[in-house]
Amino acid sequence: MSREIKVTVVIPVFNSEMFLCQCLDSVLQQSLREIEVICIDDHSADKSVEILAEYQAKDRRISVVHNTENLGAGQCRNLGLEYARGEYLLFLDSDDWLFPRGLEKAWAKAESHRVDVLRCRAVDYNNQTGESSRSIHNGLKRVPPFLFNRVTDYRRSFKVFARVCVAPWGGLVRREFLIEHGIRFNNLVCVNDRSFFWETMLKSNRIIFARDFLLHYRTNLQTSLVAGRIRNFSCHFESYKIVDELCRELPQKVRRCVLNAELLDMAHWMEQSAATQYADDTRSMVGQFIDALDSGPWGGRIEMAPWFQRISRLLNNRFWTEP
Repeated sequence: MSREIKVTVVIPVFNSEMFLCQCLDSVLQQSLREIEVICIDDHSADKSVEILAEYQAKDRRISVVHNTENLGAGQCRNLGLEYARGEYLLFLDSDDWLFPRGLEKAWAKAESHRVDVLRCRAVDYNNQTGESSRSIHNGLKRVPPFLFNRVTDYRRSFKVFARVCVAPWGGLVRREFLIEHGIRFNNLVCVNDRSFFWETMLKSNRIIFARDFLLHYRTNLQTSLVAGRIRNFSCHFESYKIVDELCRELPQKVRRCVLNAELLDMAHWMEQSAATQYADDTRSMVGQFIDALDSGPWGGRIEMAPWFQRISRLLNNRFWTEP
């Protein structure tokens, strides 16, 4: 039975009534018909449960799992993986939607090259303005043209991996590969995708980048799965520890590249918090984190790293006065 299902789409759902129908319609109307859709209702309090029941009654490819408490997106995706039977998995967010032939193109590319990980392009959709655009990370603009449609791994392309979107909706991953290596999302409230991304990229020997567009990623949405990252900023520090442990035995240049990417992301979210009520607490937490940071990967000279310079500006330059 599992070999008949080409792609399992796992969708964490939490209070998503505004966008859930568009998301589900885009999946069920895919030209690739050999799919299953596993929706994990994360103890929603709106009409999401009713919407899921309606769609499940109309299409037998949909399965719904109801959590008795709110577990967070990471644990929901892990649950979906346990139930999945498809050859490949797509972890889709409930406020995004797929291009009409997105799954067919992605699966065909992954299958033809027998890859473990496929990364596709996404188009950003501004929920406030209704405008669509291609961002640098989500649009894979920093992937060299020669690298598209050819199999690679971290030994050859780790610098490129640090420049692409880490979100789990960014492509397909082979289910047996995840099971074989015991790869799961971490259980943090947020920032549970970055360690998953790096573990898949660092443990896979067959990775491919595709020019095809897979989905529309909704931005400027306060109720999205990433909206809590500023409120729960401490998750960034825990995620960093997990990623650091993943790459601790890798060559120093690879480890440094991975950690640079993690700290640049932390700097970005620190900048996002600057105009919020959480700014002071965030600044204090980041300052303590940097004070205790192992500078070994940078040869003891972290002050030269771009992420350090960005963070220092937000910390009122207090680190520049140190010898």
